[in-house]
Amino acid sequence: MRVLTVLLTFVLGWGVVIAEITSGMFRHHFIVRDMPGKNMGMGSPGLADFDRDGDLDFVFLNRGDMKLYWFENGGGENWKRHWLGDAEIGQLGSVTLDVDRDEWPDLVIGGYWYRNSGTPRTQPFVRHSYDSSIKREIHDMVTADMDGDGNLDIVAMGDGDGCFWYQIPKQHARAGGWPRTLISMAVLDKNVDIHAGFNPGGVGDLDGDGDADVMLTDRWMENLDKGARWVEHRLLYGKKGPWGLSSRSWIIDLDGDGDNDVIVVDCDGQNSGVAWIENQDGTMRRNWVHYFPNAAPGTRGSFHSLRLADFDGDGDQDILVVEQEDPKILPQGAGPRWFVWENLGGGKFEERVIFEGGLGGHDVLVGDIDGDGDPDIVSKIWGAWSENANQGKVHADWLENLTRQR
Repeated sequence: MRVLTVLLTFVLGWGVVIAEITSGMFRHHFIVRDMPGKNMGMGSPGLADFDRDGDLDFVFLNRGDMKLYWFENGGGENWKRHWLGDAEIGQLGSVTLDVDRDEWPDLVIGGYWYRNSGTPRTQPFVRHSYDSSIKREIHDMVTADMDGDGNLDIVAMGDGDGCFWYQIPKQHARAGGWPRTLISMAVLDKNVDIHAGFNPGGVGDLDGDGDADVMLTDRWMENLDKGARWVEHRLLYGKKGPWGLSSRSWIIDLDGDGDNDVIVVDCDGQNSGVAWIENQDGTMRRNWVHYFPNAAPGTRGSFHSLRLADFDGDGDQDILVVEQEDPKILPQGAGPRWFVWENLGGGKFEERVIFEGGLGGHDVLVGDIDGDGDPDIVSKIWGAWSENANQGKVHADWLENLTRQR
């Protein structure tokens, strides 16, 4: 394996630390190495303290038996599986938040939300319908304040349904029929449809007017009238994969000029790349795409993950991408890899391979799993690769960040 390293000296609350972004900076652990039912992979991942014991737990939908499970965090590979509830569709998108404001984290997927029982170790969550019209997979789902009222709303997108947002009722949240507002219509032709466009960072203020806009692969949607009206702005970006236009995105001021830019990665197709779209005029009407060069050998697979975090503790945001195991869109010349594009400052990033253990990931999440103050990485897979390092079986994983231990 090609190991790329960089030494950085920095001073934080920890004292003087030498950080290396290398494969040795992370330790791999399995959360689970097999699941009930067919060997089909997982959707709808989430991180939250479901049992309120002070640490982060992991949740996903097991497509092999169409059940949702949450995994109680016991540290290392000591994760205990609990049944959360049943699902009707193999959903991919999800969010965790306190829907009914009872101080217990709940789970929202396409069409349904699951209320935390308050005793999740012994009782499953209670399922409630909020949109009975959802009959397909909702691919993307995030929380954001779309109408500026100070409360979190939900933004969702799915094949054939388009992109839209829900206002969660302040009262009677358990009742069905959450108000739904269209952002962008669907195009049913899979050759041009937007299959995926955003993840938690892909909703934010792109034009500097203070409200939340939405990034959708080859366009961004401008929020007008507190989410009631939307204007489409096309971009010189967007790659078609087997399921149509597909990407993950993150809105951030990458070049430090005071306005938000967009980091984008291709997904659901081979030869995925990483790029950033520079906001040149502060309103995103003028923009330019900058592609990051690849350093590690081989042709990339599908980057169905994008997260930003300060992995090396030097005070800036690094970029995490992971290749998935999907047999149809595997990388060529290498197995699935986990990459961090290290932020070197001044708008410069360099690619580092942080894990190359024959295991891919899909819509990874970042959080402090072991409570030591640095960001760890949690993942599941959408489909198992027959030659993976887990004997071809489904798996969920976490990479322990060792920065604080150095």
